[in-house]
Amino acid sequence: MKTTTSFITFILILITALGVTAAAQTDDFPTGAISSFQPQKSGDRATDDALAAAKDAIYQEQWQKALDLYSQVIKAGRARVDEALYWQAVAQDKLGQDPQALKTIGQIKREYPRSQWIKDAGALEQEILQKQGKTPTPDRESDCDLKLLAVNSLMNTDPDKAVPIIEKLLNSTNSGQCEGKILDKALFVLSQSDSPRARELMLQIATGKLHPELQKKAIHYLGISGNHDTLMKIYQGSSNVEAKKSALHSLGISGGCSELLTLSSGEKDTSLVKEAIHSMGIAGCKSEVRDLYNKTTDPGVKRDLLHSTIVSGDTELQQKVAMSDPDPKMRAEALKDLGVSGGCTQLSGFSANEKDPEVVHAAIKAMGVGGCQQQLRDLYSKATTPDMKREVLHSTIVSGDTELQEKVALTDTDPKLRMEAIKDLGISGGSSETLTKIYQNDQNPDVRSAVINALFIKGDAHSLVELARKETNPELKRELVQKMSVMGNREATDYLMEILNK
Repeated sequence: MKTTTSFITFILILITALGVTAAAQTDDFPTGAISSFQPQKSGDRATDDALAAAKDAIYQEQWQKALDLYSQVIKAGRARVDEALYWQAVAQDKLGQDPQALKTIGQIKREYPRSQWIKDAGALEQEILQKQGKTPTPDRESDCDLKLLAVNSLMNTDPDKAVPIIEKLLNSTNSGQCEGKILDKALFVLSQSDSPRARELMLQIATGKLHPELQKKAIHYLGISGNHDTLMKIYQGSSNVEAKKSALHSLGISGGCSELLTLSSGEKDTSLVKEAIHSMGIAGCKSEVRDLYNKTTDPGVKRDLLHSTIVSGDTELQQKVAMSDPDPKMRAEALKDLGVSGGCTQLSGFSANEKDPEVVHAAIKAMGVGGCQQQLRDLYSKATTPDMKREVLHSTIVSGDTELQEKVALTDTDPKLRMEAIKDLGISGGSSETLTKIYQNDQNPDVRSAVINALFIKGDAHSLVELARKETNPELKRELVQKMSVMGNREATDYLMEILNK
């Protein structure tokens, strides 16, 4: 992200200074250089002019010209010499003058140890050394960023050279340096190597025989590498439950469906079975989860399998269970998972044959969670009992369907349902215009009271003031004033002061 942001900054500067057409290829610049290539002023006009011309040469990839100009700044020695030294090293590197570039970098480190260009210089040095076929030496670096860069460089180094260096880092008495980031990176590099020694080291760490503090991280990296065989060995050879859970999770990351099915089938520890099922969800093991669901009779395991389908996105199994499982509790669980998965299509027409009220309740709630507005509207129109209609209305608060709430509030023949819809409109932040219209047109005092409460819940003091100014019913006016008295709203307070001053 930092690199991306810096790159965008660089482009903006470049467009301003030189114009897009003059832009050079930024890929040619060394790591870290772009972020520091910002316009600066030294106060010395000759130096600033020389540096500006040198930068222009850099952008034009005129390396010899850039080298000459930066050398002038260094020789003058008036200001920004450290910056000039860094870019001189860049130009030397581009011209194939590696020894001179390394010498220049050494000068920066020696003469300007606190310069802002030190990190960029160190990164350039690592790039030059790697280009020369020399193995990075992260253990000799003192800066954490440079150490990380050096360790990362080992990815592209001959394993025969890289693995001993990583082993040395792991065994260093200073191994916890840089908040453990160096070890973390070193372990990752080790996990990416195919060398026999690297695999042996990873296995020893992952089984806790070496650096037990890194065991969980090592298992995780084995998962990223897709090393199923090693993960199986760790699981089967360990008595540590946490290590086994890590192995299962890593198998999930790496898509080890058949391995997870094998391990879960013979496992007696319920916490490990639960972890294996969760990992199947991560791995997207739909067929394995379906097989397990059909075979198991344990309601707890069935529930865990259903929950894993939320991660794997297997709405087909959720729908099948919701429609046909003989256990109503399991049907309700499947419906809940369908809602979380956004399975509105599968929830369509669900309640037609369902007789269990708890399952119907779960279906309506799931439609709300899933944002299934059309399904809830269809269900409301087909519902034959006020209780079911009320439940559907409440689900619209979650689904955000103020359109259905308004329709019911304006047109339903049942005043109790209209009041329910008005209350839901207030909670959902529905239209004040609609609520005010209902208040003005509906003479039922209970309905009008419901509107006052809805506007109060919305915090709409303005509408309440407008209604109060026109209200002639003493009881309703009292209710309006009472609501406004606790709102702490300026407009409401001004209106209350008007009443007091009359």
